[in-house]
Amino acid sequence: MRPNFLIIGPPKCGTTALYVTLAQHPQVFMSQVKEPYFFAFDGQPPTFVGPDADYYHRQAVTKWEAYQSLFAEADGYVACGEASPLYLTNYQPERTAANIRRRLPDMHLIAILRQPTDRAYSQFSFRRQLGFEPLTDFRDALAAEDQRLAANWPPGCRYWRNGLYFTNLTPYYALFPRTQIRVYLYDDLLNRPASMLNDLCQFLCIDPSLMPNTVVRRNVTIWPRSQVLSLLLRHAGRYRALLPTYLRRTLGHHLRAWNQTKPPPIDPGLRCELSKSYRDEIMRLQDLIARDLGHWVAKL
Repeated sequence: MRPNFLIIGPPKCGTTALYVTLAQHPQVFMSQVKEPYFFAFDGQPPTFVGPDADYYHRQAVTKWEAYQSLFAEADGYVACGEASPLYLTNYQPERTAANIRRRLPDMHLIAILRQPTDRAYSQFSFRRQLGFEPLTDFRDALAAEDQRLAANWPPGCRYWRNGLYFTNLTPYYALFPRTQIRVYLYDDLLNRPASMLNDLCQFLCIDPSLMPNTVVRRNVTIWPRSQVLSLLLRHAGRYRALLPTYLRRTLGHHLRAWNQTKPPPIDPGLRCELSKSYRDEIMRLQDLIARDLGHWVAKL
């Protein structure tokens, strides 16, 4: 069976939570590889450089046969899909949409959108958490975006560009009928999960009575107290011979707990500046998806 729906992203908008929630529905098959990224590359392996380049080189499924094999056990399921937030970033959305249309023109597409300034800062903080963002100041990371883009860093560093939802969604609306596209807001996920999930069930033609009424949040962003300690803990397996297993695990648990704290709030002046840069995009997006986004603009 081939997939008949995709959660296309973008990053830090609840795609992982939705993936986990849908996987609990008995009529839904989700690929074990959550983010295969196939349609972003389709035969052309990524050639990124930068701190997280190796992740994409390892994770990306670039051959059609290998991608189809992810769904080899999906026979008998009503809905079959995967979740690759890269599909709705600023990384070649036209090419990605065209690849999906060429391979599977009947594909159903699901997107969750978050107020773009909040999303950008959350992605910056999450990359800091993973050790992929070497800069400690969000403003500096935004200023480095053009240089990183020119150097072919992976799309995760495009903090501002990944929030251009109207621009990044337009290729999908140009190639797919609106009946095959569902766009939700992050606010729906947080405040109206039952209503959102019921609508999603109708979209995927699955039984809503079998869907959980709540969404389990995953990949919640934390802020490392020490970036060096984060890197050491991530590669702790290399030092397993130095300590007994129990002691290593216990020590690792306590160190991880100590090293996690909430990200500091975004600078109010930068929030205002960044949000103003999104205003025109938000207004165009509001018309494109037929949703009132006044509460996003109110944060300007």
